[in-house]
Amino acid sequence: MKKIKQFFSSVKLKVQNLFKRKNNVKDKKPTLKFKHRRFPKVIVASKHNFKKAWIFIVPLLVGGAGVTLGLLTRAKPDLEVNVEITDNKVNHRVFLLTDDNMVVPLSVSLEQKMTKAEEVMDIFNLLKDDCRYQNNTIRGYIPKETKLNAIDIENGLLTLDVTSEFETLPKKSIMHVVEALTYTFTSIDGVDSLRFRVDGCLVDKLAGDYQIPTVLNKSIGINRRLTSLSGKQNKEEVVMLYNRKIEQKNYYIPMTVDATKGETRVETVLNAIELKPSTHLNLQKVKEYSYLNLSNKPVVNEQTVSLDITKPGMVDEVTISKELYDLMNLTFDYSDIDLKVNLTFEGEDLAVDGVIDENDYQVSEIVYNEVKL
Repeated sequence: MKKIKQFFSSVKLKVQNLFKRKNNVKDKKPTLKFKHRRFPKVIVASKHNFKKAWIFIVPLLVGGAGVTLGLLTRAKPDLEVNVEITDNKVNHRVFLLTDDNMVVPLSVSLEQKMTKAEEVMDIFNLLKDDCRYQNNTIRGYIPKETKLNAIDIENGLLTLDVTSEFETLPKKSIMHVVEALTYTFTSIDGVDSLRFRVDGCLVDKLAGDYQIPTVLNKSIGINRRLTSLSGKQNKEEVVMLYNRKIEQKNYYIPMTVDATKGETRVETVLNAIELKPSTHLNLQKVKEYSYLNLSNKPVVNEQTVSLDITKPGMVDEVTISKELYDLMNLTFDYSDIDLKVNLTFEGEDLAVDGVIDENDYQVSEIVYNEVKL
């Protein structure tokens, strides 16, 4: 009997030690990998699941020789725990002004917010006149004392109710301020148009007597010069991108221009490429436009526009330049042409450098004129 008691005491101790080791593994601190995500996403990955411990007790044989009992199997836990915490950043476009009142789009990276209203508030604050970028040559324009009373988004219409300081927007640059405000907020996913209220009252004038539509959208144009299409037959407004050097760095500058109207709006955009930018605005043509083979007509269907390119638009024998691909997607997006761009060389479809799947490509995710906050 003494030997039997000693045996069961030994089995009990082994089982206790087994579960003690299992609990110690659970309590072990995981390795943390930080990837800058504001709202932590915890991913637990185990190399092997815990194996259940089974104790098989062979029937006791009591005889003259004593007791025989076998412990057949016991699995040791082999666990690798990895907790990954990432900090999610999202890219936004904000449209600010240069000292000579040229509207400049900037790509900025902000922490992702839980709600659209928080996202709008972050962007609104980046537009205030105490925010300056690129050695103070690019600036905000909303009076810094201005506060948001309310934010409402319904059916793509963003309504911003602001305090009365908003009415003191700079009069000299008010036309381009309105353009910059409109393009900034309609660049937010889910926002197509914009209107303002001041302490609850709908706004149709700013900076004193500058008349604005009660609902603003991108049809107001951007960096528009004081010209009119009246009397200009066979002309259509589209938006082209130009280069401008600011503090030794090249920036894309979008500008509404009058181009010869083509059979389709795509052809009108291609006609606009031939236009020369105004030299007094310090703008230059974007060289990548010259890589298009404009002698071949674009092929347009319901979802895609195919454009043929020349040899300089190739990275190598089988790959197309991503800079050209991004440029054409941005150009059509600014001109409100909702078509995917397909670039071909001598009529043959080729891959775009750095783009794994063109179906996953989003114009809103193109980063250009990037600044660090």
